[in-house]
Amino acid sequence: MRVEEHSSGLLSIRNRILVLSILVAVVPSFSVGVLLHNMLQSTLEEKVEQKFMDSANIIEREISLWLKERVYDLNVFSNSSILAGVVPASQNNDGAAGVTGSVPGGEIETVETYLTTLKNQFDDYLSIFVLSRTGSVIAASQTGDADRSFSFPDDAVVQISDRQWFKGGVLLHSGDAPSLLIGIPLFMDQLYEYESLLAIEVSLAGLKPLLEPERLGAKSGDRLYESLVELEGGRQFLFSNDGADILGGIQLLLGDLNMDEGDRPVLQELSNGQNMRLMGLLVPFQELEWGLLIAEDYEEVFASAIESRNRNIIIVCSLGLVMGLAAYLLTRQIMVPLTALIQGSRKVAGGDLDVQLSVRRNDEIGFATRVFNEMVEKLKESQTALEQLATTDALTGLDNRKQIMQKLQDHFDYYQRYKTGFSVLMLDVDHFKSVNDTCGHQAGDEVLRQIALIFQDNLRNVDAAGRYGGEEFLVILAESAEEESLHAAERIRKAVANHIFCHEDTVIRLHVSIGVSRIMEQDEDENAVVKRSDRALYRAKKGGRNQVVYLVAEEDAPVGRSENVVALQTSVKK
Repeated sequence: MRVEEHSSGLLSIRNRILVLSILVAVVPSFSVGVLLHNMLQSTLEEKVEQKFMDSANIIEREISLWLKERVYDLNVFSNSSILAGVVPASQNNDGAAGVTGSVPGGEIETVETYLTTLKNQFDDYLSIFVLSRTGSVIAASQTGDADRSFSFPDDAVVQISDRQWFKGGVLLHSGDAPSLLIGIPLFMDQLYEYESLLAIEVSLAGLKPLLEPERLGAKSGDRLYESLVELEGGRQFLFSNDGADILGGIQLLLGDLNMDEGDRPVLQELSNGQNMRLMGLLVPFQELEWGLLIAEDYEEVFASAIESRNRNIIIVCSLGLVMGLAAYLLTRQIMVPLTALIQGSRKVAGGDLDVQLSVRRNDEIGFATRVFNEMVEKLKESQTALEQLATTDALTGLDNRKQIMQKLQDHFDYYQRYKTGFSVLMLDVDHFKSVNDTCGHQAGDEVLRQIALIFQDNLRNVDAAGRYGGEEFLVILAESAEEESLHAAERIRKAVANHIFCHEDTVIRLHVSIGVSRIMEQDEDENAVVKRSDRALYRAKKGGRNQVVYLVAEEDAPVGRSENVVALQTSVKK
């Protein structure tokens, strides 16, 4: 009796098998589910980060254009003969105090009438000032504007030295849109000396339409919120529709500007004090002291991940129930293969997919072992396929853009440590569109595959080639000097020009244009050499195609541009 009670108790062999079988089924499935969930979530985060970064870049360009338009208006206003005749005299009388009382009243009235006329022509102009170098008011657009408070920057002189104009801090107004002071120096001489400034206080209401999600391509109904932020202090001053209610409660600090190792903003979860989960990104603008806070509802960002997680839970629970019912019918003779199955499952859960269990029985355990082996094999195939997709271009078999740029970054890091130079070739197939239009896209795909084979025949093992996009390719020549890179590029160009591309019964003759550049000490990152190669490629295309252009250096100056170009040109074969 006692034996029967023990055999039917919790520690009976049947219940042990039941527990172990459930663990064997659940642990690997749950681990794989968590792994896939994390991978999916990481993919979604990268996608959202890229979407937010693209939106921020668009908004930054629009704001920069808006500021340039305001500066252009000021430059036009400053050419008025009224200012030319009055302000110099007021400068001479300004003295240390810099107040309007030292200037004749008639002249000031003429200037103020002119400024008032200008202000009335623009709805977003709140005030127009003539200021002294230190920011005191010499003349204002109309009565009362001279006493209007505005934010004159302490570094106005530095800003003018850098870009010939300045802007102040954002000034918030109760119930109205925030405003910004923008100014330029008046009567700057050849030594960049000046004594007075022409400035406008302009409303930022005109920037608000830039923050609307629909303008950035967001779908109707997407809960996307944006605001402009002063990076110093983290103050938000302009919001998209509904943005003030959602983002206004978020307290931003300089530490919220999280960056990864590549100085790229990182997506993070934000709390606005309303128990609302947001995924947001604070993107700093490159040329302004502002940034863009852009956030989206958490459930919308990870909707597919949440659905996948719930589905995995159902699958894992169902699998555990099925395996538990099956294990209830087993006997102690299955303990040895079950132990092997458990050990194999633990290896899979630990990330080891090189597991193959021997199938010694033709019963349920044997079947479970075969299923386990098939599952591991499929997981291994899926892992291999994912790795292949992540690094290889499916059409040409070359590195994809992400992989070739990673290799380029590795070469740049190696160069910074050991000063081992390398060169970059940017290649583009000339008139490739005509191949697709005339012979079809399958012929175009075949051309790209054969060009990839030409790379393999003409590059060294230490070199790397990847598909940069469309019919463009990027080649990294390791430890190559200027002459070597030119010869390598010319060798590839000739190989393509002499190659007969065949697709079915169609014979195609093509050539490529190649831009070449070499890493330089002043390059801050790997993108600099890519930009030079791309500009060299542009020169090659513009110069008639089917040629190699080597860009030695490119220096941007305030006026004009100096470039040294070495080109190997050949006649274009038609």
